[in-house]
Amino acid sequence: MPTPARHPVRALTMLALLALSGAALADADCARQDPSAWMPESQFREQMKRQGVQITKFRITPGNCYEIYGFDANGRKLEIYYDPVDARPVEEVASSHLASPRHR
Repeated sequence: MPTPARHPVRALTMLALLALSGAALADADCARQDPSAWMPESQFREQMKRQGVQITKFRITPGNCYEIYGFDANGRKLEIYYDPVDARPVEEVASSHLASPRHR
């Protein structure tokens, strides 16, 4: 089996890929304000509901964002990071190619 010392290009490539994969998984950065200035979760959820968004998962990220997973008004799957102070979208990971919710 080849050792990294014998294949420095392969070893460097692997290190670069590991570094990039970590950056790709990093959460968005949001509010630097005190959490007391944040919109309450219940108010945020109600605002999303009025916009037709169905939230299936809500969390506060290490970067102080509200992150939601769910479906938009057209049934497209989505993942969006919001600033918790003003509910402004910070980063959207559109997943419309994934399956829509099943209606029963």
